[in-house]
Amino acid sequence: MEDDLNIGILCQKSKPVFRDVAERLRNSGFQVRFFHPESPLSPEQVNDFSLVVNKKTLPSAFPALRHARRTGTMLWNNFQAVVLFSSRLVGLRALSEVGFLTPKVTFEKPGGEYVAKGYYIWNDEPELNGEGDFYQELIPTEPVDYKYYAVNDGSQIHVTGRRVTSKLYGEKQFIGQIEIKPALAASLRELVERFDLRGVGVDLVKDGDDQYWAVDVNLAAGYRDTGLEPALTDSIIERLPSE
Repeated sequence: MEDDLNIGILCQKSKPVFRDVAERLRNSGFQVRFFHPESPLSPEQVNDFSLVVNKKTLPSAFPALRHARRTGTMLWNNFQAVVLFSSRLVGLRALSEVGFLTPKVTFEKPGGEYVAKGYYIWNDEPELNGEGDFYQELIPTEPVDYKYYAVNDGSQIHVTGRRVTSKLYGEKQFIGQIEIKPALAASLRELVERFDLRGVGVDLVKDGDDQYWAVDVNLAAGYRDTGLEPALTDSIIERLPSE
């Protein structure tokens, strides 16, 4: 019975996309509860759920996600991938392996402009010409990010994207939708299939030669202004246990 299937979402209730998804799930007969992403779930809480959706990756969530994996509670994005992609360097390597161009990385400040980053996605936000654990070559481009998103609903991998102003130069703002490039979509779908993902976002920039460079990957994407709410809902339902 659907009424017996409980879904826990590690996400602030104020997030509009997952608030909409939760409402869709409830309208389909499922029980949904939100938990603040910085509030660790106890084993008893995890055991009450049929599925846990980890919207934001933080170290405080790892014990609960590990417990879920060990005890058979389903996770939306699998635990191994969540751990792997917590490392920005691993994420960049994975992007490169599926065909994305990625900027050069050094562990000493390069001579030109660069982006400073922490090893893990929960470290400080990337900073232009700042201090970091490693340094990524700055691709000469307009201050705009091209965000590609993929959602796997079990039968189809939905891909869409949007343009936003780069957070390296100020507050992120939505600019508009984008025309999906087939080669980039193919690489994104390969990433989803290779790591058995349900949802992922990739940040890209475009240089003066119209080449796209992948600079980040995110298993806890926000999906705002993408229209992917129906696909996210179907994807979560597909991950629920059948019995």
